[in-house]
Amino acid sequence: MLSIAIGLALGVLLTVLAVPALKYEVTEHANLLTRVLAYGFLLVPVAVVTVLKSPFPITHTTGLVAGATVVLATTAQTYTGTPMPYVWLAAATLFGCAAARIMKNERAMP
Repeated sequence: MLSIAIGLALGVLLTVLAVPALKYEVTEHANLLTRVLAYGFLLVPVAVVTVLKSPFPITHTTGLVAGATVVLATTAQTYTGTPMPYVWLAAATLFGCAAARIMKNERAMP
């Protein structure tokens, strides 16, 4: 439950960064930085660090990504018209986090 609350808080932070960037995106004045902020790509490094450092990686990472995705998708839908970029980002993030955790577990085993 705490991980979902942290995910919602992270989603609010990412949304605060994304909304001004989405305004540039809509007016076709976007650059790489505004696209990274607008589409919530900062969620990926936070999720990877969470999955690698957490004592409960699946629960914490899933809650974090789900909470942040809900906030980002519902807020940005007014600019993008669809929540799908954020849903795909969440799916790709969880897939990448699973791969990172598998690699960490394989290195830990003798």
